Amino acid sequence: MAKEILDPLYGFIELEPKELLILDSLELQRLRYIRQLGLTYLVFPSAQHTRFEHALGVFHLSGKLLDKLKTVRDRRQREIVKIGGLLHDVGHPPFSHTTEVLLPESKNHEDFTANIILGSEIYRILREDWGFSHEDVESLVRITTGRAKDDEERFLSSFITGQFGADRMDYLRRDAYFCGVSYGFFEYGRLINTLAVQEGKIVVDEGGIGALESFLLGRYFMYSQVYFHRVVRIINLHLLDFIKELQLYESIKNISSYVRQNDSILISKLFSESKYSSHVDRIFGRKHFREVFSTDREEEFLEAKKLVEERFEPSLIKFDKVFKRPFDESIYVRKKSGELARLEEVSTIASSLKPIRIYSIYAEPTIKDEVCSLLRA
Repeated sequence: MAKEILDPLYGFIELEPKELLILDSLELQRLRYIRQLGLTYLVFPSAQHTRFEHALGVFHLSGKLLDKLKTVRDRRQREIVKIGGLLHDVGHPPFSHTTEVLLPESKNHEDFTANIILGSEIYRILREDWGFSHEDVESLVRITTGRAKDDEERFLSSFITGQFGADRMDYLRRDAYFCGVSYGFFEYGRLINTLAVQEGKIVVDEGGIGALESFLLGRYFMYSQVYFHRVVRIINLHLLDFIKELQLYESIKNISSYVRQNDSILISKLFSESKYSSHVDRIFGRKHFREVFSTDREEEFLEAKKLVEERFEPSLIKFDKVFKRPFDESIYVRKKSGELARLEEVSTIASSLKPIRIYSIYAEPTIKDEVCSLLRA
């Protein structure tokens, strides 16, 4: 018997019994305790949503995309895309992307997603209850992590990881909803309805350009106003200091240990040991470093950085830089004539979007005014 789960964005999301077996696994349930945006809730208080809700949303939208485009008729491939959507973030570390840079051996969450699917209860469920072959599971891993081996897998992966795949559509709308901002509320229904398949890739019909522009602008402003918010960035830098001192990821040697780590466990550790009190003050006591300089010009940043480094102790200063392109791959629009054109050729909005570059300097609160005076001189 199917089960319905109520979601604030889509209403009821329906899961079949076999899908529930995946959802109820410890590895996926763990995502209930990993917030989608890490510690962003310290700036946007209602951003308390988790990777678990996002996984359900991606599962739901993956099905919507399959139903709309109707080009994937093979039952197994459809199952792989939908379950891939549900599992795409199962390998995320505590605090999501914030701490991913500290994973051992230059790995990322996709590596851990692959290891968990292939080496946990999920693998048994896929083999025994879903009837997947080992090759099917390996294909699922490649598709859900965006590591396709051929054009067919690349096409299937685009339903989840593409420029307007289910992952990106859901996180933009969900993050905007829970942060209380309007940037990410593009017309996703209209965008889905104007998608088509041509020359082996997902494209947008000309009539959907407006919805696509709204989507790109929403993503642009979510990065510039939320993900790259100056206080969010410095809190994340302080969090990384704590994780480095804890040496958490160096101690994780197997999947069993990894899936037992989440936000709550690390926050509890942070508060329970007095040696971490300075981190508690910085992160939760609002004594974080203050922004004293920000620019989009690297040359200007390097000049300011040099001045500050000559005057102040390294422990009193932090430097940060972020970069994000408006879109990572070419997006194609199908014109009324049937020809394909790059989005930049038919949209002045898309062609005008420039990469986001922010170079920042933060100072310990007690020397904030002194640093500001130095940089104004």
